[in-house]
Amino acid sequence: MLTHAVKVQALSKHYGNHTALDNVSLSIPTQCIVAILGQNGAGKTSFINSVLGLHSYQAEHISILGELVTGQGRPAALRNKMGVMMQMGNLNAHLTVAEQLDLFCSYYSHGYTPNELIALCNLSTIKHQRFGRLSGGQRQLVLFAIALISKPQLLFLDEPSAGMDIEVRQQLWQHIRTLRDNGCSIVLTTHYIEEAELLADRIVMLHQGSVLADATLAEFTAQHPSLEQTYMHLIQQETAHA
Repeated sequence: MLTHAVKVQALSKHYGNHTALDNVSLSIPTQCIVAILGQNGAGKTSFINSVLGLHSYQAEHISILGELVTGQGRPAALRNKMGVMMQMGNLNAHLTVAEQLDLFCSYYSHGYTPNELIALCNLSTIKHQRFGRLSGGQRQLVLFAIALISKPQLLFLDEPSAGMDIEVRQQLWQHIRTLRDNGCSIVLTTHYIEEAELLADRIVMLHQGSVLADATLAEFTAQHPSLEQTYMHLIQQETAHA
């Protein structure tokens, strides 16, 4: 039985002289929401891009859904088991939401239909609007729907609620919880401490490309009243020792 959706050992990523990831090792349990927290430049997006094989990296071991992977790119069979919503994603501004879903659903033979996604993600009120006319939060919701097309076993969400108002954000959170409850494993990067606190089963804190902490929410808040205070304490402690 598969116990970990992702296992990473000694992952490093360099951009010239800049180290984005420094010997990162962590595991993502199955049917679990793992939130990755960190300041801008902490390595959150570089971690996702490396696991997805979107750029070069160095690692002793990376396995996804039980399959060992190496180098850039991922086999088509594995990609079809994953969904990805990257930060600042964009689509053709002139196509309507329904047309976007028709297009992307045509790439998958066993995924959701456009109508199923419209119902699943509550897009009926905006399905005939052009993507370029949508608000930032509405665009994020459409990008989230597209990430679900293949009915993924593993879902990567990079800052998914950026630009959303609180009502749409709470709607998104409920979708994420439902996916987890139905067996999906989810890796979520976020700047919102509240989002991690309300959603995550496990929390990983990155700081300057390294894992600062990796624990459950209960473990993080055992000595502090909130995740935010724990986060600030760990960052201040690390800065003082630098």
